[in-house]
Amino acid sequence: MERFSLLKRWRELAAIIARACREVAGDCEVHVVGGAVEDRLTVLSDIDVVAMVEDPALRTIDVVIAVKRRAEELGLPEDAPIDLKIFTPRNSKNSWNAAFIKKPSG
Repeated sequence: MERFSLLKRWRELAAIIARACREVAGDCEVHVVGGAVEDRLTVLSDIDVVAMVEDPALRTIDVVIAVKRRAEELGLPEDAPIDLKIFTPRNSKNSWNAAFIKKPSG
């Protein structure tokens, strides 16, 4: 599927990722950040998703891969330009500017 047409569906795709995150990692907050929520997507953009989990053991590439696989089972196109990061509240203060995290309106 064409990349930009996928990007325009960012809300739908983010909802699939959020569901997959909760199924794989349990209770977590999922936020879309960056260009998608700031209405500045370009054909080179990706959909930046941050999952906030309590358990630091969930901050692994294996969990990211499991979430993406589950999301594909739930209908996420294989070529969806998703950039998933997993943070804990403790490391988010050091690794992520909390002011940058925005929940999509609506």
